[in-house]
Order: sequence, then structure tokens, then C-alpha cells
Amino acid sequence: MDRLTNKVSLITGSGSGTMDSILGFGGEAALKFCEEGSTVIISDVDDEKGQRFSDQLNEKGFPAYYRHLNVEKEAEWEETINWICDTFGKLDVLVNNAGTANRGDVLNTTEEDWDRVNQVNAKGYFLGIKTAGEVMKPENTGSIINVSSIYGIVGSLHSFAYHASKGAIRTMTKSAAIQLAKYKIRVNAIYPGYSMTPLNKDLSNDPAAIKVRLSNVPMGSWIPPEQIAWGMVYLASEESSWVTGSDLVIDGGLTAQ
Repeated sequence: MDRLTNKVSLITGSGSGTMDSILGFGGEAALKFCEEGSTVIISDVDDEKGQRFSDQLNEKGFPAYYRHLNVEKEAEWEETINWICDTFGKLDVLVNNAGTANRGDVLNTTEEDWDRVNQVNAKGYFLGIKTAGEVMKPENTGSIINVSSIYGIVGSLHSFAYHASKGAIRTMTKSAAIQLAKYKIRVNAIYPGYSMTPLNKDLSNDPAAIKVRLSNVPMGSWIPPEQIAWGMVYLASEESSWVTGSDLVIDGGLTAQ
């Protein structure tokens, strides 16, 4: 229970779920990071849920804090990370997890759809890598974890803008890993498969859609969000101190076909 002791971690998009609802990847990561000894800064644009989740973690005795952060805004990144460094003296781990989606195919994706998805999923990750990297550089250490998707590896019949944004995260991760390696800052990406999170909870009332989706997964079921969170714990910990620029795919075998 001490894999992340003395680390300070910022997890974006981690306030969308609470302990009495579906926890997304960010929420599960916040819980696991706390359990493993990290101080955790939860960030989101939903201040009510984010603060409530932070309070719930505090009630369990964990050092969790909430900060509003719109990942599309560089000024908000700078304000959040400066607050972390002023308060705790450092930032050890950034989990770029905030995300949004659109299910339209290429012919049914508007310019507005494209911009909205890529502003959050691509630009937001770039700003996170840049801003966190700037404060990690003098410390000569750090771990940046980008949450991509299997849709950043393979195509599908829908979600065109989402595919593009998650593919951008994949190559951004590899480029940043090379460029930041001299500062001992590791940059890796996680590729979750099909998992029931707040982002796709609309599928929970569509048994037919669930059956079709899971029929393509060799292991045959939804991936528990905590499995994705454990992957983040590994990449945040010293266990992965020589891992950078890597793809950690957690998809029940889907992309192995």
C-alpha cells in the first residue's frame, strides 16, 4: 500500500464520478493513488462533483484536494500547477485523463464537433504535458500518463473526431517521451478497451449494443475501471522507472486480433 508514498499527483477529469456512483478512470485512479500513499489533486470542470469526491476521500483519511481546471485553458493549467508547487513544493505525477467524445462518423461530424473533441482531448493533453514538464524539469524527475484509447490504435464505424484525438495522444506521448527523457521525465500512454464509465454510461440501457460491443472482446466482458487505474499506479511508481514512450494496452485482447 505504499507504491506512491510521498508523491504529489494531479489527475485531470477525475471529479466526474463519486463514491456512490460510477467512477471513471480518473476517479478510480484518484482512489488507488490515495490508497498507495500519494497526495492527490482532483481536477475537473464540474466543481460540485469534484469537491464532493474530494470530501469523500478526505472522510476516508486520504490527502485529497480539489481544483477547478478547464484543460483547454493554458492560464488555468499554470494557475493549478503553480498552486500545487506553492502548496506541496513539487509535482511528481500528471495523469492527463480529462476527455470528451462524439459518436458521429466522418460524414456526420461537424466542424464544431471536431473542435470541441480535439480542444479537450488533444490540445488539453499538450498543455498538460508542457506545463507539468516545465515544473518537473528542475527536479530531474516526473511521470506523465496520458489516457488514450483503443480508438487511438484501431478504427471503427463511428466516433471520427474521437479517433483522431486519441491517435494524436499516441504520437504526442512518444514525441514528448523522447524530448523530455534528458530531464528524467517519463511519458507513457494507457489504452483502455471497453469499460463502463460516466462517458459511455448511456450504453447501460442498451443490451443489444452491449452484446455487439463485447462480442469483439476475447475476454468477453467489460473491463473494470480499476484495472485501468492499476495500470496508472504502475506507470506513476518507481516500478516503471525505465518505462517511457510506451503503450500500455488494457483491452481484454481486442486489439490483438
